[in-house]
Amino acid sequence: MRVAQGKVIVSNATGCLEVFSTPYPESSWRIAWMHSLFGNSAAVATGIAAACKVKGRSDIRVVAQGGDGGTTDIGLGCLSGMFERNDEVLYICYDNEAYMNTGVQRSSATPAAARMATTAAVGKDPGNEFGHGKSVPLIAMAHRIPYVATASVAELHDLEYKVEKAMRIHGARYIHIHVPCPLGWGSEAGDTIRLARRAIETGLFSLFEAEFGTATDRLRIRRLTPVEDYLKLQKRFAHLFQPGADAEHVVRFNASQTETFKSLD
Repeated sequence: MRVAQGKVIVSNATGCLEVFSTPYPESSWRIAWMHSLFGNSAAVATGIAAACKVKGRSDIRVVAQGGDGGTTDIGLGCLSGMFERNDEVLYICYDNEAYMNTGVQRSSATPAAARMATTAAVGKDPGNEFGHGKSVPLIAMAHRIPYVATASVAELHDLEYKVEKAMRIHGARYIHIHVPCPLGWGSEAGDTIRLARRAIETGLFSLFEAEFGTATDRLRIRRLTPVEDYLKLQKRFAHLFQPGADAEHVVRFNASQTETFKSLD
């Protein structure tokens, strides 16, 4: 709002943010705000940007928002089209690693071994399987759009800096924000920021920026925190630490510390 001097139009996908900020007939939004379907926030924002262009309103900035379900899964096609056309839109994904609004089902952003409503903690490989899912920040980079960044609610100054920077850039932009969910993760509400910070400190979530397909900056962690310090704060991983549990899964998590976003190096 500061960068755009209040001239912002937002397209918001169905999801947690839409549900708690716009309970009919009320709204927490004091700007031009449009509710889109679960998977077409990017397409709606593209239409808004096209209308602004036709009207010669280059002073208006367009923002699209969605959760990881509406971004990495249902809305990926619309989002890829927005990237490919280099539309005048900033897309922000709030990643809480599952479909929290509809019953805590697995999304393609759900981490390995996590117990969700659709990934039971049973069998040889309990929880979500290793090797599944996708990284939309890396997919965005592959489109060579002007700006891609990851951010976290644990680093608010970094988040603010990246949003302000993205708002000053023209063309398609993408910011992926890591947001712990106490309900879906089975964690204490008071541990939300601690969890977000440990995701960074363990190397499981990397903070970086990229421009036109090339990484330009990355937060490097000199001494990684053990992943157990992150996993044990969440009930969705409790089965990994039960008596008789296969320690291989925790070992694989530790190995993944050096694999996360290694293509940025």
